[in-house]
Amino acid sequence: MDTTIAVDKSYKKGVVRFVKQDKLLVYSAAVVLIIILIALMAPLIMPHDPTAVSLTEKVNPPSFQYPCGTDPLGRCVLSRIIQGTRTSLVAAAIIVAISGTGGVLLGLISGYKGGLVDSLIMRLVDVLLAFPSIILAMALVVSMGPGLGSVIIALTLVHWTGYARLVRAEVLTLKQSEFVEAARAMGNSSVRILFKYILPNVIAPVIVMASLDIAQIVLSMASLSFLGLGAQPPDAEWGAMINQGREFIRTAPHVTLFPGLALMVTILAFSLLGDSLRDYFDPRLREGYIE
Repeated sequence: MDTTIAVDKSYKKGVVRFVKQDKLLVYSAAVVLIIILIALMAPLIMPHDPTAVSLTEKVNPPSFQYPCGTDPLGRCVLSRIIQGTRTSLVAAAIIVAISGTGGVLLGLISGYKGGLVDSLIMRLVDVLLAFPSIILAMALVVSMGPGLGSVIIALTLVHWTGYARLVRAEVLTLKQSEFVEAARAMGNSSVRILFKYILPNVIAPVIVMASLDIAQIVLSMASLSFLGLGAQPPDAEWGAMINQGREFIRTAPHVTLFPGLALMVTILAFSLLGDSLRDYFDPRLREGYIE
């Protein structure tokens, strides 16, 4: 009992020491938390109605009343950026939740069952990966019609493949492990082995991939919206806002600059968080911090 407590305390100290050493993890996590809070509190912190049009306030520069200026329709750019944060993160969370769950389940089945089941699932993955993801998503959105719902469906159908390949590779290694063999010898069913013994051991890399995937999904959504295939007016979305400001890039650069900065900061924060989490979950990189 005392040994267990000592190991647990040593592990916790090692984790704390690792977090203190990796400042990037702290800073990126703080920025991501702020972005999430902005998305959650969007209706409360928007200074103006993001859809309210004012023909007398068109493309005004930043001011006390409009900290980020106004767009060509006289709408508050800051309010629309905040609404765009909510739109992007909610959509990205839905896509990651659905594609991640589906990909993990298919990866578990493919890696554990092997044989024909594995071949069928992996050949489908190979076919989807043969196309550039943004091109495939664009084709799917065009076939379904522009709109945020179409973008969510298209990106979900595109992004599950990465989770399936990752989990399959982990399962192929884990199913030969001694603890899995012992569980099988004790008469546990395949479903119980998958979800009780194997799944907990693949969660860490899935979390890392999900964090990195959110950055990629936000960028893909902005790209599709920039082309007019994503969120439709009057909904605010960063890519659509950047596209709207193209004609005013010289006379009113704030219309494009501030949504672009919001997009850049969000993608960078989630990417850096994913990199830091990957280092954290890698025992080879963390073992030096655990005594």
